[in-house]
Amino acid sequence: MTTQTEEIQALLITEHELIALIALAGTEGAMKCQTLFRLDHAAGAPLEQAGVSTLLERGLMKIENDALLPVGPAATVAAVLADATSWLETALVTPCSEHVSFMFGTEQGALLLNLSKYGVHELHPLTGAEGMIATAVQMADYYLNQAPDGFPAAATARRHFNDGTSRAVHVKAEADGSLSIATGEGENLKSSALRREQLDSLVRAGLEQHSG
Repeated sequence: MTTQTEEIQALLITEHELIALIALAGTEGAMKCQTLFRLDHAAGAPLEQAGVSTLLERGLMKIENDALLPVGPAATVAAVLADATSWLETALVTPCSEHVSFMFGTEQGALLLNLSKYGVHELHPLTGAEGMIATAVQMADYYLNQAPDGFPAAATARRHFNDGTSRAVHVKAEADGSLSIATGEGENLKSSALRREQLDSLVRAGLEQHSG
């Protein structure tokens, strides 16, 4: 089965290009992506026009009959933004760095947006909504179980639902490598000890449970 995102490889994209593609898509799903990407404050004509200019310059957009049309991988990105019905964000903190990413899409295809502090982000294809959860689980396992950056470390994966609710899973690794997990939103969440072999299954279970 061909997914919506199979034709796209890793794509570098700026915030203003994302704003332009979101505006072009114009759907409720795309607007939710904009909010989750923390771009609402930046949306509007100046940055949108800048995004259109660089997309045209890069050959990722064209003008046809006085209409703007994304082409190539940008067309895939615009389609996934427009059709998005699933959203998931992850935040990872290690002794060496912080990693923030967003995943969005449908059962037919999804994309992973890895944020860069320099404003040029990376988009990677995923195999639909199920691939979003699998990727979040893999990220938590890599940074907290395999721990290439060492301890302490923490990971939060938050799944957003169509009804406006969300479900978060928080995993912490202490300086000695011991793990704990908590689910839900808000402060002072109750946490419980977590064995290393439980990490994948319990993070997945926490994300798959609908909180609404």
